[in-house]
Amino acid sequence: MRKRAAIMARVSSDEQAKGYSLDIQSESLEKYCERNDIEIVYSFREDHSAKNFDRPAFKEFMNHAKNKKGQIDLFLFTSWDRFSRNIMDAYTVIERLKKLGIAPQAIEQPIDLTIPENKAILAMFLVIPEIDNDRRSIKVRGGIRGALKAGRWSRMAPVGYKNVRDENNRPLIIPNEKASSIKWAFEEVAKGKTQIGVVRELHVRGVRVQKSRFSLMLKNPMYMGKIEIPEFEDEPYQMIEGVHEGIVPEKTFNRVQQVLSGNFKRKRISRQVQNKGLPLRGFLICSKCNAKMTGSRSRSRNGNRYTYYHCNQCSKERYPAEKINSTVIEILNELKFHNDFMIVYQKAVEKLLQDDRKADANLVPKLRKEIELNKARINRLQDNLADGILDGQEYKELKVRYSHSVEEAERRLTGLSKDKSSINRTVKKATKVISKLGELYSNSGLNEKQALLGSIFPEMLEFDGVKCRTTKINPAVPLCLSIDRGFSQTKKWTFPKKLEVSTLVGASGFEPPLSRPPDAHFNRAKLHPELWRQMYYFS
Repeated sequence: MRKRAAIMARVSSDEQAKGYSLDIQSESLEKYCERNDIEIVYSFREDHSAKNFDRPAFKEFMNHAKNKKGQIDLFLFTSWDRFSRNIMDAYTVIERLKKLGIAPQAIEQPIDLTIPENKAILAMFLVIPEIDNDRRSIKVRGGIRGALKAGRWSRMAPVGYKNVRDENNRPLIIPNEKASSIKWAFEEVAKGKTQIGVVRELHVRGVRVQKSRFSLMLKNPMYMGKIEIPEFEDEPYQMIEGVHEGIVPEKTFNRVQQVLSGNFKRKRISRQVQNKGLPLRGFLICSKCNAKMTGSRSRSRNGNRYTYYHCNQCSKERYPAEKINSTVIEILNELKFHNDFMIVYQKAVEKLLQDDRKADANLVPKLRKEIELNKARINRLQDNLADGILDGQEYKELKVRYSHSVEEAERRLTGLSKDKSSINRTVKKATKVISKLGELYSNSGLNEKQALLGSIFPEMLEFDGVKCRTTKINPAVPLCLSIDRGFSQTKKWTFPKKLEVSTLVGASGFEPPLSRPPDAHFNRAKLHPELWRQMYYFS
């Protein structure tokens, strides 16, 4: 019987700008189908990033495949990086396609997925593009931060400026024809004129600015010639002089900040966030139309009020909130960890903290020496200024730099003086917490409940009246529980009865077999302290 296939050609916006062609991919796929006597029954193109599957054309294809189940045998694309650049999402979608009777295949990187050993090859094909994406993101962030430290704005120029290059081909922004209108806007706000009035006048002047963006624009020190460098890891927040020309005088900018502070209005807290009986709002989707479910309270005939989760999109699903909430608590109560497992992780984390404290002890004298050295440098700067060796601007720049170094070293020194006993108490408390997730969830406030749910269930939940279903669970949970299973060879661990997960990434061929001795799991547990840290926050 002749096989039927759906074909996909995809490029991201960046790739399209570099000359990648959808036509070439489509032509290759069509010729492949012609050579192998495959009938093309569905074809689509995409120009979205493959970081996830939140792509309109792909969603439309999946809906079509679901409605036409059994009518598509193959899903073809040129290479696995065209399919996905996220290994976790890729495994989930592959499983969904298999359930629809569709085999995904890259014509340039063909893999026979019926052979177990080929799963390792598939993992390589999927993880390499993800690594490439992550590495590129790090380089881009590093490049942007490096430019900010040099006083350069390397992103899209804000309103009132335009992007150019200096004589050394480095990024620079300069005022454009709208700069005078932006300066006028700051001056009017500084005088006390309302923002909406200024925005309307800007529209008359030909400068289109949204009210919400205008508020952010008024707070941006870039307009007075300065650059903000956000806090990152161990680097503190900084504000430095930019190499670009400021549009607004510093005095005017500071006056605007005073006006904004005086006009500050307390944000209204929505009733949706306040409703403690609906912690799953934002986590539930309708199984009929995939729309997000909301929640509300209604009054019965006898005057009692009841809370429900319901779908406003199709109005086909409506469940009592108490029923779904109790089901989630049952699921969390079944995610239990063996006592031996908790002891191993407690000891592993304590060992890590002990190693950290030893390293900290060696760092203390270095930080003190650095503080003394920079303070001495600041004193010498004053002498050099008095002797005429440095001018005022050089003195100011060097003093700011050395002062920042002193503040940073003092901040790090303060952070190293933590009480050892309090850290040990926190470790013990955290290990108890993750062994009682249901109890933790029940006793937490609304924000903490939603944070806990988000850490365990990164995707939406569906409810069919009896049990919940999700397409993905935090991989730390099954991995921890799989390790825990190694301490109790007589009891086989399974997912909670009222939770259905469509696919478990790495469940087959990647987890260690149950026949391994307990010490093998013990060694593996010590190699994964970061999995413990993911739940450390909830202590």
